[in-house]
Amino acid sequence: MYRCFFKRFFDILFSLLGIIVLSPILLILAVAIKLDSKGPVIFKQQRIGKKGKVFNIYKFRSMCVGAEKTGSGVYSNKSDTRVTKVGKFLRATSLDELPQFFNVLFGHMSFIGPRPPLTYHPWTYDKYTKEQLKMFDVRPGITGWAQVNGRREVEWNKRIRLNVYYVENVSLLLDLKIIFMTIGKVFAGANNENKGATVVDNKNLELMYITNNPTVAKVADEAGVDYIFVDMEYIGKEDRQKGNTVKNHHDVLDVKNVKSAVKNSKVLVRCNSIHDATDEYLSTEDEIESVIKAGADYIMLPYFKTAMEVQRFISAVDGRVKTILLLETPEAVENLDQILAIDGIDKIHIGLNDLSLGYKQDFMFEPLVDGTVDKIISKIKEKGVPYGFGGIASLGKGLVPAEMVIKEHYRLGSSMAILSRSFCNTQLLHEVSEIKRAFTDGINKIRAFEKDCQDGKFDLEENKKQIKIVVDEVVKKLKEQKQP
Repeated sequence: MYRCFFKRFFDILFSLLGIIVLSPILLILAVAIKLDSKGPVIFKQQRIGKKGKVFNIYKFRSMCVGAEKTGSGVYSNKSDTRVTKVGKFLRATSLDELPQFFNVLFGHMSFIGPRPPLTYHPWTYDKYTKEQLKMFDVRPGITGWAQVNGRREVEWNKRIRLNVYYVENVSLLLDLKIIFMTIGKVFAGANNENKGATVVDNKNLELMYITNNPTVAKVADEAGVDYIFVDMEYIGKEDRQKGNTVKNHHDVLDVKNVKSAVKNSKVLVRCNSIHDATDEYLSTEDEIESVIKAGADYIMLPYFKTAMEVQRFISAVDGRVKTILLLETPEAVENLDQILAIDGIDKIHIGLNDLSLGYKQDFMFEPLVDGTVDKIISKIKEKGVPYGFGGIASLGKGLVPAEMVIKEHYRLGSSMAILSRSFCNTQLLHEVSEIKRAFTDGINKIRAFEKDCQDGKFDLEENKKQIKIVVDEVVKKLKEQKQP
């Protein structure tokens, strides 16, 4: 009822009242703009609105005439020479947005909603994925969930994830929360710069591959793998997994060797879970220090349970490299709200294997089909943190076919996945040429399949139903095998 009727009713009511009450201020600002520089008082610019419809957004002009045709065409930073004297004040106080009350009154916009993007920036309407297009299901807003959770310093893919979260959770309470947060941001002088580097046009899944072999790492790098995963975790792993998966025991020298072998791939290192020093191993802090010195780009914390552990990890990294949390315990799921409140978390990966073991389930994909992963992701989405889950095999392989798993990644808005060992089993492939062929062919097939997902060729909700049937069948067989 609120989304369908009252939201628009409030927009009309308060935009009309706002225009009447603020008319003296609007007049004063108009005169100041006219006296400050040549050109019109109102700046009009085409933006993408609800359902992709293009409209003219109204703003008080804060730049010199023709500014959109010079440089990048978008506001870049406080020292942007195209900004007028009055314009600097308008942008600092967000008063340049006041004419958008007329956009709201005319039905182009709402007070609360995703900010309407330019028709060409960060990309054109036809380049948005099916998941990203959800942000256009509602009227764009003067302020929104993305604006109060980072504003323009947030890169575009994260901004869009925040916008989609809003669309999926529109309510009166959420709108009121955004209004109060917006007021706080304005009075606090929150950053209003538009970082050019925030445009990241990479909507494919980021792929990770575990190896400490420099030759294999180089092949994977050349084939387009995004992260070479050096796995240093071993403390307590054997006890909890009891032969359930392959155990690696890579070390700091492996990090150095892999780093020197790759050009484009990032080196991701999974350290051990939080621990103190003993006669057998270094403390968490010393281990992280050695990994950073060895050249890691990302460090992953596994098997944490509390916010205190995450805070210790983040403090040890101290912003020197990027961080990934490997969420794989029921306790971490229970404490997720407190964990997400910690600053410094760059990405989160949901580890299905240990998570299923923690819930005493029989098969690693059970948390994916029983709603657990959906609930976790709904909370992560709210914070706009990039996330992924589990692993994928080569297309056509796996107890749960890789195609089904990839579709789930797209349904859930995931941004990364681990390539399983079966994707390229280097224990079976001994020739470098064979390994190259496996990586190149396998990744090309995944990317082609992803393109079909991005183009909306599959019914992702139907896939959700089908993957549950497959997983349930696997679980049934596993239970039968356990019976005497």
